[in-house]
Amino acid sequence: KLNTMKTENISELSAIIRNIGTYQDNCIKITSENSSVTRRIFNLVKEEYKVIPKITVRKGYNFNKNYIYILEIKKDIDIILNDLSINYNSESNIPNEFLCSDEEQIRAYLRGLFLSVGSINDPKKSRYHLEFFVDNKEYAEFIKNLLNEYYLNSKVIKRENKYMVYIKEAEKIGDFLRMMNAINALLYFE
Repeated sequence: KLNTMKTENISELSAIIRNIGTYQDNCIKITSENSSVTRRIFNLVKEEYKVIPKITVRKGYNFNKNYIYILEIKKDIDIILNDLSINYNSESNIPNEFLCSDEEQIRAYLRGLFLSVGSINDPKKSRYHLEFFVDNKEYAEFIKNLLNEYYLNSKVIKRENKYMVYIKEAEKIGDFLRMMNAINALLYFE
């Protein structure tokens, strides 16, 4: 079981760092406005790579009351990027097959994707909508296909210079949350 947990963690981290991480000056920077997501990333990196990321907290921009959390990884960069199948020189940056080779890894990858670039609207406020914003079409199609392996009926639409992969049906969004084991969110949503 230990080994499968490790591969799941790596799949999840791959999606997170691929989507909200940047790489420059031999440092991976991951930025999030969510403290729980930041804590999760911190723990995954520490657990898998025995590297303690540096955390910086900033006040949000434009009078935004939120905080912005920045994690910096400065050790074992090549090993980490190679493990996570991230190549910042690649245009599409679609992960290697080994990161999504079984159901648990696909779920882990989608969980990382959701934690980094996913959102669900509040069902009390408007129509059901689950979406992921990604940076290019090829990657958006890759995500759509992963989701549709579970019959979630996801679609892709271009929004300004990004691509949105989305699911509209309440039942399918519930299925997605169930897949992620996000039980509290599922109960609230339902």
